[in-house]
Amino acid sequence: MDPADVQLADRMDAIRKMNCSTPRDALVKEYLGAMKRSLISQNGEKKAKILFIVGESNAGKSRLIKNAIAGDPAFHSYDDEDGHAKQLLRTTTPSPCTQRNVAIRFVKDLGFPVRDDILKTRAWPLLEDQIRFHRVRWGIIDEAQRMMKVDNPSDLQEVSDNLISLVDAVDWPIRLVVLGVPPLAELRRRDKQMEERSEIIELSPVPAAKTSRVEVWLTEIIVDHAGLAMRRSDFTRGNLVLVAEKLIHGCAGNAGSIIEHIRSAVEVTIRAGRTEVLIADFAQAYYNRTRCLPHDNIFEVSTWKAVPEGAAKIKEPIETKPELGDQPEQQVDDNAGFKKPKAGDRPR
Repeated sequence: MDPADVQLADRMDAIRKMNCSTPRDALVKEYLGAMKRSLISQNGEKKAKILFIVGESNAGKSRLIKNAIAGDPAFHSYDDEDGHAKQLLRTTTPSPCTQRNVAIRFVKDLGFPVRDDILKTRAWPLLEDQIRFHRVRWGIIDEAQRMMKVDNPSDLQEVSDNLISLVDAVDWPIRLVVLGVPPLAELRRRDKQMEERSEIIELSPVPAAKTSRVEVWLTEIIVDHAGLAMRRSDFTRGNLVLVAEKLIHGCAGNAGSIIEHIRSAVEVTIRAGRTEVLIADFAQAYYNRTRCLPHDNIFEVSTWKAVPEGAAKIKEPIETKPELGDQPEQQVDDNAGFKKPKAGDRPR
Protein backbone atom coordinates (compact mmCIF):
# COMPACT_ATOMS: atom_id res chain seq x y z
CA MET A 1 0.00 0.00 0.00
CA ASP A 2 0.97 3.59 -0.49
CA PRO A 3 2.63 4.77 2.77
CA ALA A 4 0.30 7.79 2.81
CA ASP A 5 -2.74 5.47 2.75
CA VAL A 6 -1.30 3.40 5.59
CA GLN A 7 -0.66 6.54 7.62
CA LEU A 8 -4.21 7.80 7.00
CA ALA A 9 -5.71 4.43 7.93
CA ASP A 10 -3.71 4.35 11.17
CA ARG A 11 -4.73 7.90 12.05
CA MET A 12 -8.42 7.23 11.38
CA ASP A 13 -8.23 4.01 13.38
CA ALA A 14 -6.90 5.98 16.34
CA ILE A 15 -9.67 8.59 15.95
CA ARG A 16 -12.39 5.92 15.78
CA LYS A 17 -11.15 4.36 19.00
CA MET A 18 -11.72 7.57 20.94
CA ASN A 19 -14.84 7.97 23.02
CA CYS A 20 -17.66 10.36 22.21
CA SER A 21 -19.38 11.33 25.43
CA THR A 22 -23.09 10.79 26.03
CA PRO A 23 -25.37 11.61 28.97
CA ARG A 24 -25.86 7.86 29.44
CA ASP A 25 -22.21 7.22 30.36
CA ALA A 26 -22.78 8.21 33.97
CA LEU A 27 -26.06 6.28 34.08
CA VAL A 28 -24.41 3.01 33.00
CA LYS A 29 -21.62 3.45 35.56
CA GLU A 30 -24.26 4.05 38.23
CA TYR A 31 -26.05 0.80 37.31
CA LEU A 32 -22.77 -1.15 37.26
CA GLY A 33 -21.95 0.23 40.70
CA ALA A 34 -25.25 -1.09 42.04
CA MET A 35 -24.52 -4.47 40.42
CA LYS A 36 -21.11 -4.61 42.13
CA ARG A 37 -22.67 -3.87 45.50
CA SER A 38 -25.27 -6.58 44.96
CA LEU A 39 -22.46 -9.12 44.53
CA ILE A 40 -20.97 -8.17 47.88
CA SER A 41 -24.15 -7.95 49.94
CA GLN A 42 -26.80 -10.65 50.11
CA ASN A 43 -29.28 -7.89 50.87
CA GLY A 44 -28.32 -5.86 47.81
CA GLU A 45 -30.79 -4.48 45.29
CA LYS A 46 -32.60 -7.41 43.68
CA LYS A 47 -33.04 -5.56 40.39
CA ALA A 48 -29.27 -5.00 40.16
CA LYS A 49 -28.48 -8.44 38.78
CA ILE A 50 -29.05 -7.99 35.04
CA LEU A 51 -28.78 -4.85 32.93
CA PHE A 52 -30.44 -4.73 29.51
CA ILE A 53 -29.10 -2.15 27.05
CA VAL A 54 -31.45 -1.97 24.08
CA GLY A 55 -31.24 0.10 20.93
CA GLU A 56 -31.18 -0.22 17.18
CA SER A 57 -28.01 -1.15 15.30
CA ASN A 58 -25.26 1.47 15.68
CA ALA A 59 -27.09 3.19 18.51
CA GLY A 60 -23.90 2.92 20.58
CA LYS A 61 -24.69 -0.04 22.88
CA SER A 62 -21.34 -1.81 22.68
CA ARG A 63 -19.34 1.41 22.88
CA LEU A 64 -21.40 2.53 25.88
CA ILE A 65 -20.55 -0.55 27.95
CA LYS A 66 -16.96 -0.60 26.69
CA ASN A 67 -16.44 2.95 27.93
CA ALA A 68 -18.11 2.19 31.25
CA ILE A 69 -15.81 -0.72 32.12
CA ALA A 70 -12.58 0.71 30.69
CA GLY A 71 -10.00 0.95 33.43
CA ASP A 72 -12.27 -0.66 36.03
CA PRO A 73 -10.37 -3.43 37.87
CA ALA A 74 -13.66 -5.21 38.62
CA PHE A 75 -13.59 -6.43 35.01
CA HIS A 76 -9.87 -7.26 34.73
CA SER A 77 -8.29 -10.69 34.71
CA TYR A 78 -5.90 -11.40 37.57
CA ASP A 79 -3.63 -14.10 38.98
CA ASP A 80 -4.89 -15.87 42.08
CA GLU A 81 -3.43 -18.72 44.10
CA ASP A 82 -4.64 -21.24 41.50
CA GLY A 83 -3.56 -19.40 38.39
CA HIS A 84 -5.28 -17.02 35.96
CA ALA A 85 -8.77 -15.78 36.87
CA LYS A 86 -11.01 -14.25 34.20
CA GLN A 87 -13.56 -11.95 35.79
CA LEU A 88 -15.24 -10.94 32.52
CA LEU A 89 -16.78 -13.21 29.90
CA ARG A 90 -17.76 -11.17 26.84
CA THR A 91 -19.43 -13.02 24.03
CA THR A 92 -22.21 -12.92 21.43
CA THR A 93 -25.39 -14.94 21.53
CA PRO A 94 -25.30 -18.00 19.25
CA SER A 95 -27.85 -18.67 16.54
CA PRO A 96 -30.03 -20.62 16.96
CA CYS A 97 -30.18 -19.58 20.59
CA THR A 98 -31.08 -22.78 22.42
CA GLN A 99 -29.99 -23.49 25.97
CA ARG A 100 -27.40 -25.95 24.72
CA ASN A 101 -25.93 -23.59 22.13
CA VAL A 102 -25.67 -20.79 24.68
CA ALA A 103 -23.74 -23.08 27.03
CA ILE A 104 -21.47 -24.31 24.22
CA ARG A 105 -20.66 -20.75 23.10
CA PHE A 106 -19.87 -19.58 26.63
CA VAL A 107 -17.75 -22.61 27.51
CA LYS A 108 -15.73 -22.35 24.29
CA ASP A 109 -15.16 -18.64 24.88
CA LEU A 110 -13.73 -19.55 28.28
CA GLY A 111 -11.20 -21.73 26.49
CA PHE A 112 -12.55 -25.17 27.35
CA PRO A 113 -12.97 -27.59 24.40
CA VAL A 114 -16.46 -29.03 24.15
CA ARG A 115 -18.23 -31.04 21.47
CA ASP A 116 -21.13 -29.46 19.59
CA ASP A 117 -23.28 -32.56 20.16
CA ILE A 118 -23.03 -32.41 23.94
CA LEU A 119 -26.33 -33.17 25.69
CA LYS A 120 -28.05 -30.08 27.02
CA THR A 121 -28.41 -31.78 30.41
CA ARG A 122 -24.61 -31.79 30.57
CA ALA A 123 -23.87 -28.53 28.74
CA TRP A 124 -25.28 -26.12 31.31
CA PRO A 125 -23.70 -27.79 34.37
CA LEU A 126 -20.38 -27.71 32.49
CA LEU A 127 -20.83 -23.97 31.93
CA GLU A 128 -21.53 -23.42 35.64
CA ASP A 129 -18.38 -25.41 36.49
CA GLN A 130 -16.28 -23.33 34.12
CA ILE A 131 -17.68 -20.05 35.47
CA ARG A 132 -16.59 -21.02 38.98
CA PHE A 133 -13.30 -22.45 37.75
CA HIS A 134 -12.32 -19.24 35.94
CA ARG A 135 -13.70 -16.95 38.70
CA VAL A 136 -16.05 -15.24 36.23
CA ARG A 137 -18.07 -12.46 37.86
CA TRP A 138 -19.45 -10.63 34.81
CA GLY A 139 -21.04 -11.73 31.57
CA ILE A 140 -21.57 -9.26 28.71
CA ILE A 141 -23.78 -10.80 26.04
CA ASP A 142 -24.08 -9.04 22.68
CA GLU A 143 -26.61 -9.65 19.87
CA ALA A 144 -28.92 -11.01 22.54
CA GLN A 145 -32.03 -10.37 20.40
CA ARG A 146 -31.29 -13.78 18.86
CA MET A 147 -32.86 -15.26 21.98
CA MET A 148 -36.21 -14.03 20.70
CA LYS A 149 -35.89 -15.95 17.40
CA VAL A 150 -36.31 -19.46 18.79
CA ASP A 151 -39.35 -21.26 17.37
CA ASN A 152 -40.43 -22.99 20.57
CA PRO A 153 -41.57 -20.71 23.44
CA SER A 154 -40.43 -23.35 25.92
CA ASP A 155 -36.88 -23.03 24.53
CA LEU A 156 -36.98 -19.28 25.14
CA GLN A 157 -38.23 -19.81 28.68
CA GLU A 158 -35.47 -22.35 29.26
CA VAL A 159 -32.76 -19.87 28.24
CA SER A 160 -34.36 -17.14 30.35
CA ASP A 161 -34.56 -19.42 33.39
CA ASN A 162 -30.94 -20.45 33.02
CA LEU A 163 -29.72 -16.86 32.83
CA ILE A 164 -31.61 -16.20 36.03
CA SER A 165 -29.97 -19.24 37.60
CA LEU A 166 -26.54 -17.74 36.89
CA VAL A 167 -27.30 -14.48 38.72
CA ASP A 168 -29.14 -16.24 41.56
CA ALA A 169 -26.53 -18.94 42.21
CA VAL A 170 -25.86 -19.29 45.93
CA ASP A 171 -22.21 -20.34 45.75
CA TRP A 172 -21.00 -18.25 42.80
CA PRO A 173 -23.45 -15.65 41.41
CA ILE A 174 -22.50 -13.51 38.43
CA ARG A 175 -23.92 -10.32 36.94
CA LEU A 176 -25.07 -9.99 33.34
CA VAL A 177 -25.15 -7.09 30.86
CA VAL A 178 -27.33 -8.01 27.89
CA LEU A 179 -27.14 -5.98 24.66
CA GLY A 180 -29.44 -6.12 21.65
CA VAL A 181 -31.85 -4.44 19.27
CA PRO A 182 -35.39 -3.50 20.43
CA PRO A 183 -37.02 -6.99 20.22
CA LEU A 184 -34.75 -7.97 23.12
CA ALA A 185 -36.83 -5.84 25.50
CA GLU A 186 -39.61 -8.42 25.21
CA LEU A 187 -37.37 -10.98 26.95
CA ARG A 188 -37.55 -8.81 30.04
CA ARG A 189 -41.24 -7.89 29.75
CA ARG A 190 -42.51 -11.43 29.21
CA ASP A 191 -40.98 -12.91 32.34
CA LYS A 192 -41.82 -11.52 35.78
CA GLN A 193 -38.79 -13.26 37.31
CA MET A 194 -36.50 -11.63 34.76
CA GLU A 195 -38.11 -8.23 35.19
CA GLU A 196 -37.70 -8.36 38.97
CA ARG A 197 -33.97 -8.98 38.61
CA SER A 198 -33.13 -6.41 35.97
CA GLU A 199 -33.04 -2.80 34.84
CA ILE A 200 -33.17 -1.57 31.24
CA ILE A 201 -31.63 1.33 29.34
CA GLU A 202 -33.31 1.97 25.99
CA LEU A 203 -31.22 4.00 23.54
CA SER A 204 -33.66 5.99 21.46
CA PRO A 205 -32.66 7.93 18.31
CA VAL A 206 -31.41 11.49 18.73
CA PRO A 207 -34.50 13.70 18.26
CA ALA A 208 -34.45 16.43 15.64
CA ALA A 209 -34.51 19.15 18.29
CA LYS A 210 -31.54 17.71 20.22
CA THR A 211 -28.84 19.44 18.17
CA SER A 212 -26.76 20.30 21.26
CA ARG A 213 -25.62 16.68 21.66
CA VAL A 214 -24.49 16.51 18.02
CA GLU A 215 -22.72 19.86 18.36
CA VAL A 216 -20.68 18.39 21.23
CA TRP A 217 -19.73 15.40 19.04
CA LEU A 218 -18.70 17.72 16.20
CA THR A 219 -16.27 19.56 18.47
CA GLU A 220 -15.03 16.41 20.20
CA ILE A 221 -14.25 14.53 17.00
CA ILE A 222 -12.93 17.37 14.83
CA VAL A 223 -10.98 19.36 17.43
CA ASP A 224 -10.22 17.02 20.34
CA HIS A 225 -9.82 13.68 18.57
CA ALA A 226 -8.52 14.68 15.13
CA GLY A 227 -6.65 17.84 16.10
CA LEU A 228 -8.25 19.80 13.25
CA ALA A 229 -10.12 23.10 13.15
CA MET A 230 -13.54 24.04 11.84
CA ARG A 231 -13.34 26.80 9.25
CA ARG A 232 -14.81 29.80 11.01
CA SER A 233 -16.68 31.13 7.98
CA ASP A 234 -18.35 27.73 7.44
CA PHE A 235 -19.18 26.99 11.06
CA THR A 236 -20.84 30.10 12.37
CA ARG A 237 -23.22 29.51 15.26
CA GLY A 238 -26.16 29.19 12.89
CA ASN A 239 -24.30 26.89 10.52
CA LEU A 240 -23.15 24.63 13.36
CA VAL A 241 -26.76 24.05 14.39
CA LEU A 242 -27.72 23.50 10.75
CA VAL A 243 -25.01 20.87 10.27
CA ALA A 244 -26.23 19.10 13.41
CA GLU A 245 -29.82 19.16 12.12
CA LYS A 246 -28.75 17.72 8.78
CA LEU A 247 -26.71 14.96 10.44
CA ILE A 248 -29.73 13.95 12.53
CA HIS A 249 -31.94 13.97 9.45
CA GLY A 250 -29.52 12.12 7.20
CA CYS A 251 -28.84 9.43 9.81
CA ALA A 252 -32.42 9.19 11.14
CA GLY A 253 -31.10 10.14 14.58
CA ASN A 254 -28.90 7.03 14.81
CA ALA A 255 -26.06 8.02 17.14
CA GLY A 256 -23.48 5.64 15.74
CA SER A 257 -24.19 6.73 12.17
CA ILE A 258 -23.97 10.42 13.12
CA ILE A 259 -20.62 9.92 14.84
CA GLU A 260 -19.27 7.89 11.92
CA HIS A 261 -20.42 10.57 9.43
CA ILE A 262 -18.45 13.21 11.32
CA ARG A 263 -15.39 10.94 11.27
CA SER A 264 -15.87 10.40 7.54
CA ALA A 265 -15.85 14.18 7.00
CA VAL A 266 -12.64 14.34 9.03
CA GLU A 267 -11.14 11.67 6.77
CA VAL A 268 -12.07 13.72 3.68
CA THR A 269 -10.28 16.72 5.21
CA ILE A 270 -7.12 14.78 6.09
CA ARG A 271 -7.03 13.10 2.68
CA ALA A 272 -7.18 16.54 1.06
CA GLY A 273 -4.15 17.64 3.10
CA ARG A 274 -6.02 20.38 4.97
CA THR A 275 -6.15 21.21 8.68
CA GLU A 276 -9.59 22.86 8.56
CA VAL A 277 -12.86 20.97 8.09
CA LEU A 278 -15.33 22.51 5.63
CA ILE A 279 -19.05 22.06 5.08
CA ALA A 280 -18.05 20.65 1.69
CA ASP A 281 -16.31 17.79 3.52
CA PHE A 282 -19.63 16.76 5.03
CA ALA A 283 -21.21 16.91 1.58
CA GLN A 284 -18.49 14.64 0.22
CA ALA A 285 -18.86 12.23 3.14
CA TYR A 286 -22.63 12.14 2.54
CA TYR A 287 -22.07 11.35 -1.13
CA ASN A 288 -19.54 8.64 -0.26
CA ARG A 289 -22.13 7.01 1.99
CA THR A 290 -25.24 7.37 -0.20
CA ARG A 291 -23.97 7.88 -3.77
CA CYS A 292 -26.75 10.44 -4.11
CA LEU A 293 -27.33 12.87 -6.96
CA PRO A 294 -26.33 16.50 -6.26
CA HIS A 295 -29.94 17.63 -5.80
CA ASP A 296 -30.36 14.97 -3.08
CA ASN A 297 -27.27 15.89 -1.07
CA ILE A 298 -28.61 17.41 2.13
CA PHE A 299 -25.39 19.38 2.66
CA GLU A 300 -25.70 21.10 -0.71
CA VAL A 301 -29.39 21.97 -1.11
CA SER A 302 -31.65 24.35 0.79
CA THR A 303 -34.61 21.97 0.54
CA TRP A 304 -32.79 19.22 2.49
CA LYS A 305 -35.82 18.50 4.70
CA ALA A 306 -37.62 17.22 1.59
CA VAL A 307 -34.94 14.57 1.09
CA PRO A 308 -36.00 11.27 2.70
CA GLU A 309 -34.35 10.89 6.09
CA GLY A 310 -32.00 8.08 6.99
CA ALA A 311 -30.13 7.81 3.68
CA ALA A 312 -26.77 7.95 5.51
CA LYS A 313 -27.78 5.60 8.30
CA ILE A 314 -25.41 2.65 8.55
CA LYS A 315 -27.27 -0.57 7.89
CA GLU A 316 -26.20 -3.83 9.45
CA PRO A 317 -25.99 -6.97 7.28
CA ILE A 318 -28.93 -9.34 7.61
CA GLU A 319 -28.23 -12.67 9.24
CA THR A 320 -28.75 -15.37 6.67
CA LYS A 321 -27.88 -18.58 8.48
CA PRO A 322 -27.33 -19.92 11.97
CA GLU A 323 -23.86 -19.72 13.44
CA LEU A 324 -24.16 -23.03 15.23
CA GLY A 325 -25.80 -26.12 13.88
CA ASP A 326 -28.61 -27.04 16.26
CA GLN A 327 -27.78 -30.69 15.95
CA PRO A 328 -30.11 -33.33 17.37
CA GLU A 329 -28.93 -34.58 20.71
CA GLN A 330 -27.35 -37.97 20.63
CA GLN A 331 -26.58 -40.36 23.42
CA VAL A 332 -22.82 -40.04 23.08
CA ASP A 333 -19.89 -39.53 25.35
CA ASP A 334 -20.05 -35.77 24.87
CA ASN A 335 -16.66 -34.96 26.35
CA ALA A 336 -14.74 -37.93 25.01
CA GLY A 337 -11.06 -37.05 24.97
CA PHE A 338 -11.48 -34.09 27.33
CA LYS A 339 -10.87 -34.10 31.06
CA LYS A 340 -13.24 -32.08 33.21
CA PRO A 341 -11.14 -29.88 35.50
CA LYS A 342 -11.06 -30.59 39.18
CA ALA A 343 -11.27 -27.88 41.77
CA GLY A 344 -8.02 -25.92 41.74
CA ASP A 345 -6.90 -27.23 38.36
CA ARG A 346 -5.96 -24.76 35.64
CA PRO A 347 -5.82 -25.34 31.87
CA ARG A 348 -2.26 -25.67 30.64
